[in-house]
Amino acid sequence: MIKLFRNNGMKAVLLLLDGLLIYFSFLLAYRFLNHSGSPITEWDSFLQNMPWLALFTATTNYFFNLYDLAGRRKPSQFLFNLFLAQLFIAAELIVYSYWMSSFRLSPGILFAAFLIQMVLSFGLRLLLFYAQSKGISVKRTLAIVTPEAGDLATLQKMMLEGKPWFRIERILQVGDVRAEMPDGWWVGIEAIWIGPGLSTSAKAEWVRLAGQRNVEVIMVPDFYELYLADAEPQQIDDLLVYSLMPPQLTLPERVLKRMSDIVISLLLLLIASPVMLIMFFVIPLTSKGKALFVQERIGLSEKPFPLYKFRSMIENAEAATGPVLAGKEDARITRLGQFIRATRIDELPQLFNVLLGHMSLVGPRPERAFFVTRFKEELPHYTYRLLVKPGLTGYAQVMAGYATTPSDKLRYDLMYIKRYSFLLDIRILFQTIRVILQREQAKGVEPSTANPAPAVLALSSLAGATHLAHPAANSLDPNPASAQTLTPSQT
Repeated sequence: MIKLFRNNGMKAVLLLLDGLLIYFSFLLAYRFLNHSGSPITEWDSFLQNMPWLALFTATTNYFFNLYDLAGRRKPSQFLFNLFLAQLFIAAELIVYSYWMSSFRLSPGILFAAFLIQMVLSFGLRLLLFYAQSKGISVKRTLAIVTPEAGDLATLQKMMLEGKPWFRIERILQVGDVRAEMPDGWWVGIEAIWIGPGLSTSAKAEWVRLAGQRNVEVIMVPDFYELYLADAEPQQIDDLLVYSLMPPQLTLPERVLKRMSDIVISLLLLLIASPVMLIMFFVIPLTSKGKALFVQERIGLSEKPFPLYKFRSMIENAEAATGPVLAGKEDARITRLGQFIRATRIDELPQLFNVLLGHMSLVGPRPERAFFVTRFKEELPHYTYRLLVKPGLTGYAQVMAGYATTPSDKLRYDLMYIKRYSFLLDIRILFQTIRVILQREQAKGVEPSTANPAPAVLALSSLAGATHLAHPAANSLDPNPASAQTLTPSQT
């Protein structure tokens, strides 16, 4: 019940507050621009159309994830979404005012109300974030990791990016875990972070121990655990069982998805046609080679297809190296290519792939056969993402970045397939607008670090009260003073 109120209850409160903000924004706009009082006809028109304005606001905010309170996100991303939502709402009001003759909305009132609502909405969301990050939900956290590089890398990200919500008080490096957990380690702990390198039995034991003490558990899900996200509980005699279906779309979902792909891609081609025509002329003028680049990718059911892109690299960029992922400040990328990659203009020709049925607007990004073979060897669950059409954009592209590891991208792709809906596709398309404008997620891969442990140790020393311990295998030392403290030279 508490969890239900925390999520759905807060969404309802935010929805109600957004409706009130619309009313007060237009009321203040009318007062500021009409010192003698609001014109009766305009104010009456506003009140009559208030339900439609509230619907526009709620729907647009939903598509920009402004009611998604389940995650822990940075305020910059949240507020950028809010800014884009306000722009869309303003455009919707302009169209609505031309369409409905009964709705009289002067440009001055619209602009003033837009600015006021932006300030009030920003203030409301910032207040919620401040309450979460500074007073209510900063949790003292115990991190349990293995010495594996992957665990230490995720811990480093947790310590850097999770500061508004978690303070790492202790870090335990464990080789194995027994059921006994000395209570001394749990004093003051409000959450535990479980590294992905721990075995399934070890994770289950830590979850049990945390549950006994009413402590939140934060962990990177294993791939099989993602399948449980929408598992259907069933009963066979007196047995409670879970029914898990393969991660793929149903026939009605595929039909609706195909119809929306055709309609939206035709509309986008019409809008983007001037930019595409310019690219066909400018790219050959700025670097040697053709404007259009055709590359074989792997699509639905592992069938290859020709993928179309505007060329962003020098001609024959991989002639000497073979298939290589683009890196940060990659010398093969042309000056114009840097711009069209950051703004995703290079992907526009793939709208023809969508019309031809090779791709969908939303889905896992298609890879080359070389990388598909490699990822299938490293990630046994990778083949599941080939059960749906690849996409022009995807859940991994809006939630992660170009440099995100293949395993983390795969988690997002599998989550998308398991939780597919038409509304989710629309939300991802709206989020793609944010990604294009911010450009941050288009950066290439960074050079890999041979040993992330020293960086984690340095961070732990900066964190103040953190303590990196390395209990012996099959034992847990309840006394931090007697645990082995590692230094960079020891790792």
